[in-house]
Formats: sequence, structure tokens, C-alpha cells
Amino acid sequence: MPFQIGIGQANFVLNLKYFRQFASDNFFHRIMLKAMEKKTEQIHPDQWLKDLPNETEVQSFSAESMISCEKCGRKSPPTRLKCLYCGTELKISAEQTEHLKPALRKLEDWEKGFNVILESTANEAENLTRIADFLHLEKDDAQKILETKLSLPLARAETLTEAEVLLKKLEEFGVKSRIINDESLNTEKLPRRLRGLDFYEDRLILILFNADEIAEIPYQDLGLIVTGAYFERKIEATESLKKKDEKKILDSRELSSDEMLIDIYSRIDSIGYRIEAKGFDFSCLGDEKVLFAKDNMPKIVEKLRAVSPNTKFNSDYLKIREALGKVWNVSERSDSLGLARKGIGGLKRTNVTTVNNLHQFTRYSRLQWHLL
Repeated sequence: MPFQIGIGQANFVLNLKYFRQFASDNFFHRIMLKAMEKKTEQIHPDQWLKDLPNETEVQSFSAESMISCEKCGRKSPPTRLKCLYCGTELKISAEQTEHLKPALRKLEDWEKGFNVILESTANEAENLTRIADFLHLEKDDAQKILETKLSLPLARAETLTEAEVLLKKLEEFGVKSRIINDESLNTEKLPRRLRGLDFYEDRLILILFNADEIAEIPYQDLGLIVTGAYFERKIEATESLKKKDEKKILDSRELSSDEMLIDIYSRIDSIGYRIEAKGFDFSCLGDEKVLFAKDNMPKIVEKLRAVSPNTKFNSDYLKIREALGKVWNVSERSDSLGLARKGIGGLKRTNVTTVNNLHQFTRYSRLQWHLL
């Protein structure tokens, strides 16, 4: 169907069917803006089209390089991981991966992705700018992650194909990495909370919280202890809704808390157990027990080290939390407490925004088990 644009003396007809085959949507948008900026008296029927911007960013591909979608049968450019028309993941050959640059959109906590985990680096300083650009990170942030020399996430990809492209390209930049999917980390299932511990001569007894159950781990099977902290921040804001188009903040307050966490894993169990200071019975410390729970948590770690010196202990979380957050975001949730009356004919509403790192720390903790 023809599409007519009229601006003063200039009138032209574009056949959209053929136009879309040779020009990007972005270019079409720029033509429209350029045409609208022209004043009637400035337009010359033979000259004004010459002032339109040149499209230099449109990349063309041969018919042989285009990728056919198995679902809808239409062809997409070789720079895409998903079908341009129906969104189905495309099957990419090894040769076609050279054209790809993953989009790396931020995934929600509930989405299942694929994590590209740093293993080692060689001459990464020479390629730092290219690495940061490829991972969609600021140069300083990429440098902080690489300089830790720890097994931290470099990216969280939406599909396995996207993660494999990242893996291959990073290797060209001197960065060796591996892929661990979110299914393996299983952050929806938190470590089982403990109410207490008993230290026997050859094994550790774990008493579960709010359950008449116990578990035991022989010291030689105790694989990993990860220490970290749980941080939570709540922001409550009450706004006035007296007038439809006017909102005024009446009151706001911020509450924050932090608490040390200890995760305990056997060599054969990836779910693990978690000690939280609140509700834990520290009587297992005997005479070493002190008044405040926050002071008893480090003593639990010391005692675990003493009974199982061959167990791996990881206490890096607090040091690398900022770098970790560039790929694994903290969780944020906004809730409304509803409307309430304020004075005569007025209304007010309270919104609560909660930010915490529970899933981030759990993901990091499980990663350490998979790296054993």
C-alpha cells in the first residue's frame, strides 16, 4: 500500500513494502524527523532530498549468509541469535558466530540463564577495552572483576548459544572461562536453615530449624564453608493524593539491617545448610559462647576450621560484592500498602521498596560448591 508524505511543496510516495527491505527502521525514523524539520519556504522540490542523512550503519549480508528459522521459515541476519520475526532461537554454525555480539539484557531473578564464569586470564590488559565492550560493562568494572583473579561471573546470558559465543570470543581475548547454568545453582531452593550444631569426634550433627530432623556429615565429607552477609534495605515513602495531578511526599524513612551468614556443604550435596544468627542456639560453643549473637558467629567458623582443617573455607564475598553486582544484581521489589484517608477528602498511599542480596549471596555460595 503506498504511503504519502506531504510537506509544503514536497510530496513523495514511498512504497513501504520495498522500502523496508533496503532501509532500517532507524533510518526511516531519521527521514521523517529531517523532513518535519524543514520549513515550507526552505524546501526546494529538487534539492531537499539531498540533505537527508546518509545511512552508513546498515550492514548488508549475502543471501547465503542469512539464517533460516526452523519454526517460521523466514530468514534473519547472521548477527542475530533469535528469529527477527517470531523470536525463536536460531541454530548458529561455527562460521556464523564470527558475526555475533550478544545483547546481554539484564535477566530477572526468576529467569533461567547461563553464567559465564572467569577461570584464568592471560594478557587481558591489552584487550581490556574490547572485553568490556563485548561484555557490555564499563572498562573500570571489567578491570575490577579480572583483577580479582577469582572465579566470578563475567556475564549472564539468556541462552546457551549466547553463552557459548561469549566463551569463544573471550578466549580470543586471553580470558578462559566456563559456563554454569542457573538450573545448577538452583537459587529458588535456599540452603536448609539450622537451629543448632553438635560437634562429635568424627562427625558434625546439624539440627534443622523448625523441624524435628537432624542430619550428620562426617568431617572427611565436609566439603565447603562459605561466609558472607545478608543485607536488607527498606524505603517507605508516603505520598499525598489530594489532587489527581499533584503528588506530594508526606513522609519517608529508610531501614537497613545486616546479618552474617554461614553456609555449610558436604561434598555430595549442593543444597547445603545455612546458619543465621537469629534463632540459632550457640550452646555448642560451650564456655566460648558470649552474650551477643553477632560475636558468636565468627566463633562457629573457627570451631568448624578446628574440627575439619581439610575443608575449603571461602570468605571472599564481602570483598568482591561490588564487582559481583555488575553481573548478578541484588533483588529489588516494590509494594504498595494501599490507600488511606488523610484529613477531609484527602488520600495518602505508602509504597515500600525492599532491596536485599539474598539471591545474590546464595548464587555465589552455590557457585563455590560447583567449583570444588
